[in-house]
Amino acid sequence: MRIMVADQDTDQRHKIVELITKWGHVPEEVLTGKEVVESCRKKCPDLIFVDTLLSGQPGIEIVRQIRQTGGHALWAPIVLMGKTISDPDIIQGVEAGADDVLQKPLSEAVLMAKVFSAARHFNLKEEVFKVTHELVVVNRALQNVVTQDVLTGIGNSSSFEEQLEQEWFKAKSSKTELSVILLNLDFFQAYNQTYGAEEGDKVIKTIAENLKLSLPDPNISVARLIGETFGVILPRTSGEKALEKAEKLRGMIEALQIPHNTSGAADHLTASFGVATAEEGHYTTPWDLMDSADFGLYKAKHSGRNRSVLIPATEMAK
Repeated sequence: MRIMVADQDTDQRHKIVELITKWGHVPEEVLTGKEVVESCRKKCPDLIFVDTLLSGQPGIEIVRQIRQTGGHALWAPIVLMGKTISDPDIIQGVEAGADDVLQKPLSEAVLMAKVFSAARHFNLKEEVFKVTHELVVVNRALQNVVTQDVLTGIGNSSSFEEQLEQEWFKAKSSKTELSVILLNLDFFQAYNQTYGAEEGDKVIKTIAENLKLSLPDPNISVARLIGETFGVILPRTSGEKALEKAEKLRGMIEALQIPHNTSGAADHLTASFGVATAEEGHYTTPWDLMDSADFGLYKAKHSGRNRSVLIPATEMAK
């Protein structure tokens, strides 16, 4: 521990410093109240001994100033020391923020009790901080499990729905467009039956990685919703622009040229896309927007697959 000794009594100060060093701690000698407070502002010691009168400044006032610096100084143990200590002195000292008020000269036994007690609290604090840090790390890991798809590492359906709600209300507040893309890999059940589930998982991961690479904008959310279905949230994006992005993503998947001999759409893996945009005056909830994009995906599937279909808000309103 770092232990500050603020005492004008040279003999007493040297005795305390000598014993602190003997017990394996680091002493810091200070002679004025200003030095005490400045030291606490920079990096407060772990234990502070302050004389009740230091260079003409009352120790009680120094204690108040230490506590006012905040941070570590709010809870670092402070011991006031004085040649004559009365009950009112003890009460005033504790009210000012001191943890104890002791009569000088301090005996070795009393000093040992204060230092060793502070050391136990210091070690306990370090252990608490360590456990707290570990809990924070675990909590972050759990949050990732809750919001990330286990297979791909991108967002899952829960995080997608939460993000969609947030973007929905932002769009309503700013009166801007919000678009959603749903995409589903074509004949993927047949792919798994032909190439095996392990290869299917590799394909899902590859598609997820390439979707993220193709959509680097941090404002765009990409998630795996279920199985081979993915979702994309595009804030401040018109239907036409969203359709363009869908077509680029469709082209990206085709360009991967992942063999799929049992596909009814091509000899390689393809995907179908449904696109919808929330425009002012249409749709009442974000789930209406999702339904519209899902309808677009349905139309893409039943129009031959490997294509993108934009559903205008006016069409769903009919």
